[in-house]
Order: sequence, then C-alpha cells, then structure tokens
Amino acid sequence: MNYLIKGLVGENSHVNTLTIFDGLGINQAGEVVLNQHSIWQILNHMIYWQEYILRILKGEETVPPKHASETWLTEVKPPDKNNWELAVNKFTDGLKGAIRFAENKHGVSNYQTEHLLSLMSHNSYHSGQVVIIRRYLNQWPPPMGGDTW
Repeated sequence: MNYLIKGLVGENSHVNTLTIFDGLGINQAGEVVLNQHSIWQILNHMIYWQEYILRILKGEETVPPKHASETWLTEVKPPDKNNWELAVNKFTDGLKGAIRFAENKHGVSNYQTEHLLSLMSHNSYHSGQVVIIRRYLNQWPPPMGGDTW
C-alpha cells in the first residue's frame, strides 16, 4: 500500500477515515457540541471538498466557492435516516474513488499527488473533529474499534 492510500484511510497517521461515521445515528449526527458544527455538517463539508478535488483529478472544470460558508450546511441535523445513510455512503464512495486514483499503476503525477495530499490532510483534520464530538457524546469508538493501534 502506498503512502497516499495509507494517508487517505488513516493507516499510521490517524483514525480510519472510512469508518469514523460507523455506528452513528441521526440523533448523534445532529448534536451540536460546544457550539461547533455537528457531525452532519462536518460530513457534508467533507463531501463537498472531496467531490471538488475528485472533479479536479478527473480533469473537470471547477469553480471554487467565493466563501467558506458556501461549503457548510446550515441545517445541523440530517432530515432522516435515509439521508444520513446516503451521505455516509457518498463520502465513503468518494474516498474509495480517491484511493483508486492513488492506486494508478502508471503512477500519479505531481499535480494529482498535490490534490490527493490536500484531500488527505482535509479529511484528517475533520476526522479528528468527528472523533472529538463522538467522544464528547460517549459514541467513540465505533463498533469495529477506532484507535489506530
């Protein structure tokens, strides 16, 4: 496994990004802790930037947001269980798409590496926020475990 993939999923550096939302229900996802963003808002913010970076990697035209506030939902809670599950699946599917870019047998260009590293650090930062909120809510670790060792 190459360093890009390890960073994207959290091996040797942070929690497994593919599993940070495991075992959470819509009530916990919509909790606002210490006047910060809810997990629902963080998840959707992560999806926004992950999709943005994947479009760049695919060579699609992108228009950056004019302000960071455009990348955050104002709704703190998922509308229902189905929307929560769809968002979690969208995030994990997008992350798997990024991993496929990193697995390219012909190598990854410096341009692609730069964007994958950006996604890696962005997801790592917000994954840490999710863990802190989950700990505060006594919802950490997830059912399959959450510590890196």
